[in-house]
Amino acid sequence: MKRQIFVWTLLVALIVSAGIVSAIELQDPRIIDIEGDLNGTIGRYGGTMTVAAGASGPKTYNPHRAAETSSTDVTGRIFEGLVTLHRDTGLVVPKLARDYEISEDGTEIVFHLRRGVQWHDGVEFTADDVIFSFDVAYDPNVGSNSRSGLLIDGQPMKYEKIDKYTVKFTLPRPHAPVMFSIGTDIVPVHLLGEAYKEGRYHEMWGLDTPVQDIIGTGAWKIGSYRIDQELILVRNDNYYEFDKAGNRLPYLNRVIFRYYANQDTSTLAFFNGEFDYIGIPANHYPDFLDREPVSRWEIIEAGPNPGTSFIVLNQNPEFVPEPKLSWFTDVKFRQAIYHAVDKETILDMAMNGKGYIQDSPINMRNDFFLKKDIKTYPYDLKVADEKLTAAGYVKGKDGVRRDSKGNPIEFDLITNPGVPIRQIVGELFQEDMAELGIKVNFQMIDFNVVVEKLTDTYDWDAIIIGLTGTFDPNGGSNVWLSSGNLHMWHPFQETPATEWEARIDEVWREAQRAMDPEQRREWYFEFQDIVAENVPVFYTVTSENMVAVRDHLRNATPDLVSGSVGTAWNFIWIDR
Repeated sequence: MKRQIFVWTLLVALIVSAGIVSAIELQDPRIIDIEGDLNGTIGRYGGTMTVAAGASGPKTYNPHRAAETSSTDVTGRIFEGLVTLHRDTGLVVPKLARDYEISEDGTEIVFHLRRGVQWHDGVEFTADDVIFSFDVAYDPNVGSNSRSGLLIDGQPMKYEKIDKYTVKFTLPRPHAPVMFSIGTDIVPVHLLGEAYKEGRYHEMWGLDTPVQDIIGTGAWKIGSYRIDQELILVRNDNYYEFDKAGNRLPYLNRVIFRYYANQDTSTLAFFNGEFDYIGIPANHYPDFLDREPVSRWEIIEAGPNPGTSFIVLNQNPEFVPEPKLSWFTDVKFRQAIYHAVDKETILDMAMNGKGYIQDSPINMRNDFFLKKDIKTYPYDLKVADEKLTAAGYVKGKDGVRRDSKGNPIEFDLITNPGVPIRQIVGELFQEDMAELGIKVNFQMIDFNVVVEKLTDTYDWDAIIIGLTGTFDPNGGSNVWLSSGNLHMWHPFQETPATEWEARIDEVWREAQRAMDPEQRREWYFEFQDIVAENVPVFYTVTSENMVAVRDHLRNATPDLVSGSVGTAWNFIWIDR
């Protein structure tokens, strides 16, 4: 124990010597374990990293008003929450909180805040800021995107200040997923409190606000912004995170976001040396691969994309006529034609082999909750034919497959243009179903029309679509609960239409109540088995997250949760 105290005292001394002199003493730094680059280099300061950040810049600097990724990509670097996700495991870890305690019955969470953390203007972060931020997040007049994730059975949590550095939350019932949303952005009461009292919070921190007035606790501050052209982030010299050697993070001095009209333009700009880091689309991978040997950058593979892509059949009895409804609701029919989804060929044609076959609804990056041994449906047209025949769907001498009542099997399949993988999935599926004697009418239509059919008119047979994915499984509640608005095959059910959907509802609620992660995992394992057995959707593939990083940047280790390495605090800039 004495040795631990000595090491901690020495580390704090290093931190104090490395930091900027301030009237506020940082008593609870956050220590990050950084291995360094291949040469063991850590703690080298300086440099600017420039990245491509999409077609347009932020629409607001207000984190509780930000709705689009162009805004949250910026506010997420400036503002922080009580907790965050561990970049390797995805489990919840303290951030602005130094630690937290959950009561045995799972209804109380006490957060102990880091003492001495400063806002960018030098004012100390305290429990008052936490209380204010949750007032803002829960206020329906503000319209914070955090609000829905902080409600439990439609009710807000109660929260109170215990002292300057302690806040207690009381839950209506145990609800483990709230730990993934309780990390909502904390904003400064000393700057926004009066505006909130006057009902002007929604007007605060728009693009007309001087950038030096946007104050957070994060590693970065806004230096300047030219709308939809360039945004510069500058280092927060009083940030509270350090590496294990006592070096204050981040290492870089600046990060520049540049905005390009489209992907082709940004790719060309990267090849021309205009910026340092770019995400590589799978269909452009050969271009990068050909240029890499003679370039001054390298390709880094960062694991699976968190999203999913799949085919789904409409099982909504109010909108799907017979005999299609009988086919689509027959689990034996669904299991059989799932064998006609040629995932290997999709992977090769759409992604140049740089991706992963997907079988589960759980985010493939989430190694903790992803079940590895679920039932799968390998591509095999002979097996598909045998299963269809055994289920009463027989292929005649004319090559047409009919159901037990003699109806020829034919249905429509739609998707939107502009996404190469979806076109390839549709064309391959159409061809293979034809081999089975089933006619699929594949058509690509405007994305807005696809969404309207899926979420409003319900006038469709089958759709190729995708979801962006969430790391915690509960983020898919609106998809997997039978009452969910995105329970695509039959949304808004008043009571579950099938036994398996009813069981998923039960399992989902139990997983929400299980505050112990190990117990939650067991519930989600059962959920994945149910989905694999009943195949409401046919999963296809997901791409490899790939980035190209110039060689004057070191330590570009991917975040295993998101796959991002673009503005990581651990980047090190090396002179050319």
